[in-house]
Amino acid sequence: MDREAIGSENIHAALDALLNLPPLKKSPQLSAFLSYVVRESLAGRGSLLKSYTIATDALGRSTSFDPATDAIVRVEARRLRQVLQQIYADPTCPIGVRIDLPLGRYEPSFRHVAPPPPGAAPVRAEDEPDGVRESEQRYRALVEASAAVEWRTGPDGGLVQTFGLSARTGLSEAELQGFGWLDALHPHDRGGTEVLWRACCQSGTPLDATYRVRHRDGQYRWMLGRAIPIESADGAIREWVGTMADIDEQVRAQEALRTSEERLRLAMSAAEMMTWDIDAATREVSCSEIGESLMGVTRGPLDEFLAMILPEDLPVVLASLEPALRGEGAYDAQYRITDHEGRLRWLSARGSLVRTPGGGARLIGVACDVTRRYPDPVVIERQRLTA
Repeated sequence: MDREAIGSENIHAALDALLNLPPLKKSPQLSAFLSYVVRESLAGRGSLLKSYTIATDALGRSTSFDPATDAIVRVEARRLRQVLQQIYADPTCPIGVRIDLPLGRYEPSFRHVAPPPPGAAPVRAEDEPDGVRESEQRYRALVEASAAVEWRTGPDGGLVQTFGLSARTGLSEAELQGFGWLDALHPHDRGGTEVLWRACCQSGTPLDATYRVRHRDGQYRWMLGRAIPIESADGAIREWVGTMADIDEQVRAQEALRTSEERLRLAMSAAEMMTWDIDAATREVSCSEIGESLMGVTRGPLDEFLAMILPEDLPVVLASLEPALRGEGAYDAQYRITDHEGRLRWLSARGSLVRTPGGGARLIGVACDVTRRYPDPVVIERQRLTA
């Protein structure tokens, strides 16, 4: 049935009723998934729902999420379809609008269903179908394996329920309740995270933050916290659901890479060495900033750089450069240039071809000024005349 015929208010009411049933109430991840796809559909963006947007906007994945290597959306969609099917299969189901997630797409469908017979007993947690319990167990195992933490808060941001945080921090559930979870954060991250989280709760803006959490062994690990609000039929925020994902290894790897790059930059600066690369297809050149002092330019067509080389040295350069651009060997050449100030410089350059993921290729290398290794012809002539 067309959603306009059912009415947005009735769909919101059905969503609220679903989220308060045991299979969804105790699963913040499934609640976030269902709330997000219903909200996007009612906003007219249902056809735009993709794995990437669901993962990053609803399930707490980072912007580097790759659906080809991370199956979280497909796994959650399968769980959600199963849970919804089993909820509606219960003859006592009190919900008058059925929300389904059709196979092969993430845009939900809506239709009216017959009300339960008079006197039917309400759905209870102990009546939960075996399939739902098994699905929940599988999901919990997935959360454990992915080092993720689930949590749920009230509208004000105070923690109400969590799965996995107590085991990781060693703090009891009572100690974590409300804003007690902030005590597990690194002192340097605590204040900023609290300010950001309270601002999100006031504005209704989804949370996306990184901070360090003290684990039960006393070590701090970087975590990525994400949360989205779940709204009632009247548009007010009823609760927040979110996740924490352990990103400590990625953060430390990025820090190590930045440190290594900075050391390399300083070493190359001290040695007055320039990095450069040439796009094999476009023959565009780009150089590091030291190229400005060596040649007066850091990027441009290859022909403009070749024009700086003394004509008598150019054949030697091309004899090594052209095969290197075709991947037929390394580039290695010493040559003279007339720089942008008219001075004669000797340069030594080396490089090799690197294939890019898109199927292209770049010749990358280094060059340095070796003028001091070569005798100045003017000085030699003066010495000859005065000998």
